[in-house]
Amino acid sequence: MRSFDKASIVAAINEDDAVSAIEHAFRDHSNGRVHSFPSGHLRFDRPPGDFHVKGAHIIGHPYFTIKMASSFFDNPKRGLPSSNGLMLVFNAESGEPVATLLDEGLLTDLRTAIAGSIAARLIAPESARRIGIVGAGTQGAMQARWVSRLLGSAEIGIWARDAARAEALAASLRSEGHEAKAVSELNTLCAQNDVIVTTTPSNTPLIGMEQLRPGLRIVAIGADATGKRELSLDLVEAADVLLVDSRSQCLAYGDCAGISDPTRLIEIGEALSRGSTLALSAESIAIADLTGIGVQDAAIAELAWQHLTTKL
Repeated sequence: MRSFDKASIVAAINEDDAVSAIEHAFRDHSNGRVHSFPSGHLRFDRPPGDFHVKGAHIIGHPYFTIKMASSFFDNPKRGLPSSNGLMLVFNAESGEPVATLLDEGLLTDLRTAIAGSIAARLIAPESARRIGIVGAGTQGAMQARWVSRLLGSAEIGIWARDAARAEALAASLRSEGHEAKAVSELNTLCAQNDVIVTTTPSNTPLIGMEQLRPGLRIVAIGADATGKRELSLDLVEAADVLLVDSRSQCLAYGDCAGISDPTRLIEIGEALSRGSTLALSAESIAIADLTGIGVQDAAIAELAWQHLTTKL
């Protein structure tokens, strides 16, 4: 079994291929072409953190993956990254372990960012130019970059409970050539931006009916385990369109959990089969709820492994 460090993985990954891999993963999930087990989750309160275990095999593919990833939210105060973890790649014919990807959480962060940007592209209004990011952590930064990339948007607004972190992220994005600014009020962020992306581990809703308006588009990333919620249930109920990465998983937890009519949920894989965007009116209210599914890890790990082996 071979082992690869984060630097090797970063050098091997082709970002355009990664987008294609995650799009196919969404379709494979919705087409019933995936074997996976329920996500394992450990929650830590002091200090606050999450640890996730996911595993999946895309039927017909030569490999399957087990992913372990952590997010400890106070780590930056200690000079440590908030994300960490690794992925194990196995031969799907023999069960033999073939690779340990010591990605330090990179592949999980990348596949989540790409998934969010794909969802944003599906629901964004035509000619969307302004992106609002809720949260200033690792995923907030990555969603800002990736959603901007896929939408070709020019302006990025950042709101976070910690205003200093919002300004620091905005400054970092400006240094990369983005037009970015910190926004002091969440209401302002929700009112002024074409697509809102929420990226926090919040246990209580941040956005509710007071932010409801015609044309509101939200991609909710943070509620990836039981007990988390970024959007109020009444806001979710008020949406005209509800996209999810996994219907069953989002009914179990996430911002769509508790919805009165589960048949309203449309899986992203189903939507992608119809095209790269949805036909929404300018005033349609659309929410995408992403809880993170194992097939995304299988797809990104297999892609990384294939690119790494070509360099051996």
